[in-house]
Amino acid sequence: MKVSRFQNNIDIQNKTNEPNFKGNPVVGLATYLDERVLLGKAVLDVTALDAPQIIMANNGQERREKFNKASFSFALGYLSPLVTLPLTNRLGMKYIAKLTKSFTAKDANLIQLSNKYLVNAEETKKGVELLSKKLKTDYKPILDKVDGDYEVLRKKLINAKNSVLAFDLFFTSASIGCVGFFNNWQTKRKTKQDGYSAEFSMADKDIVEKRAESYKKKEPLRKATWLGILTALTLSPLLIKKGLTSQNATKFNNYIKKIAPKFDYTDGIFMSRLPFFMSAIGLYSGITLASRNQTELKDTTIRSTASTIAYFGGDILIGSILGRLSDKYLKTDLMKKDIEKSFLNKLIPPTKRLRDLNPRDKKIGAALYWINLAMLSACMGFGIPYLINKMIRHDVEKDVQAQNKNTAKTTPSNLPPTKPIRMEDFIKRVKE
Repeated sequence: MKVSRFQNNIDIQNKTNEPNFKGNPVVGLATYLDERVLLGKAVLDVTALDAPQIIMANNGQERREKFNKASFSFALGYLSPLVTLPLTNRLGMKYIAKLTKSFTAKDANLIQLSNKYLVNAEETKKGVELLSKKLKTDYKPILDKVDGDYEVLRKKLINAKNSVLAFDLFFTSASIGCVGFFNNWQTKRKTKQDGYSAEFSMADKDIVEKRAESYKKKEPLRKATWLGILTALTLSPLLIKKGLTSQNATKFNNYIKKIAPKFDYTDGIFMSRLPFFMSAIGLYSGITLASRNQTELKDTTIRSTASTIAYFGGDILIGSILGRLSDKYLKTDLMKKDIEKSFLNKLIPPTKRLRDLNPRDKKIGAALYWINLAMLSACMGFGIPYLINKMIRHDVEKDVQAQNKNTAKTTPSNLPPTKPIRMEDFIKRVKE
């Protein structure tokens, strides 16, 4: 069976999600992160974005803002799934699907069933049996709740899974995206300034404040725009629900059924690449819309775009190139062979998951994984911040020079010289 390039849910009949650190811990960690896109993004952010950008900040206030962003991102965006997702999964199974008897029921893990088994009742039955063997869980109490009707079970699971997805899209986007507005509030409280903190050490306060005037007036509109984006993201799982539950074989419904597995959660708690990309749109929109002037807007746009391209394209491209070179010169088998013949697959052939490789290839694949991460870190962590700092300084100096020219026109020392006073006129003025 041909699979999509982004298909990463586990074959619950033959595979396991558990990491193996008993042999080589470096290989084990790479394999673990390769399956869990959210944690992989956290590692990339800490090593390639947050730590270097904090170091390269222009002053203490900007450094504090960068640290806040890193803290919010890591704690709320990456660590919270370990708490919030198990909680919301159980809430979804008990109060939305109404399939479990108690909040702590072990069979609540049925929510981990892949969307590929929710296209019809027959597939749902097959998936439940396979998941029961994999997780060693008896789902008879849940089946009794629906009188053994797998069609009813299918629809209830769809409701629960998409409710959890809607909450997670909102929570991930909002919790990280709000850091920009939080930084603005905290900086103003500490410094009594509305301008961009990176400029505080580059120009006088009045120049920094003047550069922020127009953006300050539009702040309510920017907040409303971000709330609109969050609302659209939160409601988007309704499209998945419609595509999976509808009996009409339209192009839209067939497409939704095809891509639905891409919204599965690894271990039931870690986002896959596609839903995290959607969350990234929401969180980066919040950070960008919180910009205090045109220069900060360019700064946040460049950083967020580069981060998105790096993790949702750059690592795939670099991994594909390294994988093909390895297969050619090291005689490995890292590239997927049985894949869909799409334009994207031809342009950037996908690699296999590390868990699917033989021991020798897995070691080489893990080494290439860390090389990939190191290459992204060097570019994202130091190259881009260096260029952005030069851009900020150029923009500020441009405004400083413009103000100096305006000041020069009204400064007495720069006024046209007056005619010299004759001695007789001077004596006359003194007598008067």
